[in-house]
Amino acid sequence: MTVSAAREAPWITVNGRGITAQQINAEMQYHPAQSLAKAREMAMQALVVRELLLQEAHSKGFLKNRRCATEGEQAAIDALLKSAVKVPDPDQESCARYYKNNRRRFVTSPLFEASHILFSAQEREKAEEAASLLQKSPQRFAALAKEHSSCSSAKDGGRLGQISKGQTTPEFEEALFKMQKGEISKSPVATRYGYHIILVHEHAASEELPFDAVRQWIADYLRQSVWQRGLSQYIGLLAGKADIKGFKMKSPATPLVQ
Repeated sequence: MTVSAAREAPWITVNGRGITAQQINAEMQYHPAQSLAKAREMAMQALVVRELLLQEAHSKGFLKNRRCATEGEQAAIDALLKSAVKVPDPDQESCARYYKNNRRRFVTSPLFEASHILFSAQEREKAEEAASLLQKSPQRFAALAKEHSSCSSAKDGGRLGQISKGQTTPEFEEALFKMQKGEISKSPVATRYGYHIILVHEHAASEELPFDAVRQWIADYLRQSVWQRGLSQYIGLLAGKADIKGFKMKSPATPLVQ
């Protein structure tokens, strides 16, 4: 067998219909993973799932012609899933119960207006001296930032603007979120960028969002969760009655069906 023929030979068959190495290699680009083997496994499963759905769509009359790839394949899969996987709308009670049990998810991030002075990793002693000086003379912060900070914010006296959760390094955020309005960090905060001295100008505490503000989000989330479970069960049923050779199916994840 030639190399070309080997690439075209089916590695996997689903009810006798082949999936080739070439198809698997092409599919891998859509499944980034920590290893090549994992990406290949994800690609194979995605192709098997798609083949199962296309065959079922064909048998149910949603797809007329399977002899060649058509633009209607995804539409056929969508029609099949709409018919087979029923998702009831979450009622008010279900949404309210989810809100009550997950209140921490519905809290706004605290917001800070802050400045910093950044010293390089080799300037720890210099940063400590500046931090000590600023505890006695906080009014000198902007001047010291302009003179010593290695951040581009130096020209603005170290001002960073408004900062919310997830916008800075974990170490910087941890220190910042413990500070109050008008406070300057007593010691330099170490991050991968160097050593920071932080000044908080303003601080707006986090607030709990009312149920009415998040009800639609909760309803959409619950609807999607139910659809994911239904889809997984439906694909499991299709796989259970199919003759799959060359690949062992695992519990499918929804990203496999695009």
